[in-house]
Amino acid sequence: MADAQTPETPEEKNKGGRPLKFESVAELNAQIESYFNKQDPHSEMRRVEDGVKADGSTNWTTREVMTDQRPYTIMGLAYHLKTSRDTLLDYESGMHDEKADDFDETGQRFSDAIKLAKARINMQVEERMLSGAAPSTPSIFWLKNNAKWKDQQQIDHK
Repeated sequence: MADAQTPETPEEKNKGGRPLKFESVAELNAQIESYFNKQDPHSEMRRVEDGVKADGSTNWTTREVMTDQRPYTIMGLAYHLKTSRDTLLDYESGMHDEKADDFDETGQRFSDAIKLAKARINMQVEERMLSGAAPSTPSIFWLKNNAKWKDQQQIDHK
């Protein structure tokens, strides 16, 4: 018995290549924002010590506590997105922008979303370094390898 649907053309049947990790730029942006929200201070319910009982054992209670700011990292973002650093770099390069006609209401594509996320990570590293909250040597190393910072010397031969 023949199928009532129209048959697929070879191009539709097998577009080739691996499917995109993210279905839309909006989905990617939502997951990126979820990562940053998880790293930012927020309140959450935790089991904490609440004194000592008469028998010497610890009394525990559940209460709302404020978390500390956690540093943003590229590997942390990749882990949260359930992908690898290499995949993030592929999305950042724009190689997946042509595979999807998708972009958000602002015209942002996959590469733009990753570039903005990495800019936010770089900004936090710079702020921590310049405020003295982080040791400068590891911060400079990180910025050279991830944010394209360079040491540059100028020699005047006059």
